[in-house]
Amino acid sequence: MRTKESSIVALAVLPLFWVSSCGQMSKPEEVPAPSISSEAIEDLLSSAFVVEGLACQRKAIGSGIAVEAGILTNAHVVAGTDELHVIDRNGDQHLAKIVAFDPQSDLALLHVDGLYAPALPIALPERGAYGVALVGGGGQVKAIPANIDRVVDINIADIYGEGEYRRKGMQLEADISPGDSGGAIIDSSGSVVGLIFSRSNNTDGVSYAVSSEEFSLVTREILPNGANNGECLRR
Repeated sequence: MRTKESSIVALAVLPLFWVSSCGQMSKPEEVPAPSISSEAIEDLLSSAFVVEGLACQRKAIGSGIAVEAGILTNAHVVAGTDELHVIDRNGDQHLAKIVAFDPQSDLALLHVDGLYAPALPIALPERGAYGVALVGGGGQVKAIPANIDRVVDINIADIYGEGEYRRKGMQLEADISPGDSGGAIIDSSGSVVGLIFSRSNNTDGVSYAVSSEEFSLVTREILPNGANNGECLRR
């Protein structure tokens, strides 16, 4: 039976799509090579996207992943955005519409008319699992090694820094960069087990992801005509 540990992550500011962690942690060991073949990774990248929009007259960039319900990303990536696009691995842009938005879990779901992208299955995260993160912070989707160090319950404010909510999540050993928010954590079976939402400002190589256990908050609350995506985050 999987055990869950408790972690408190303080939401500070999100100018580069990360948050600060509370307390000190030892520096993680180097993440070993993922147990996913290079051929499988090439296929997975066809389901990953850069997410780009304009918010508060500034460019907002993140990552997203195709699942059966649409393209999952972080709410803080698309909050208050206009003319939102997803960019595939070939560099082609597609106009996207926000159909679900949850600032408490930091999840959003996008719909793109006419876009074909293989929908990846969803599974539960397991502590100690090795896989990859599919990220687009550099403007092009790529896969990087990722290890699930802990499966945790995270007490955190919503994306606007208000209230306190418990978010099912995980602590990762992964070299996450600004713009990688919304990147999918993929396990060795090729399933999505979480979405990156932050990295530690205190410890290199430590990042955090929303667990797939939270995905139903947006995949079951779809508004086909478009969802209210809140106010932009002033970074």
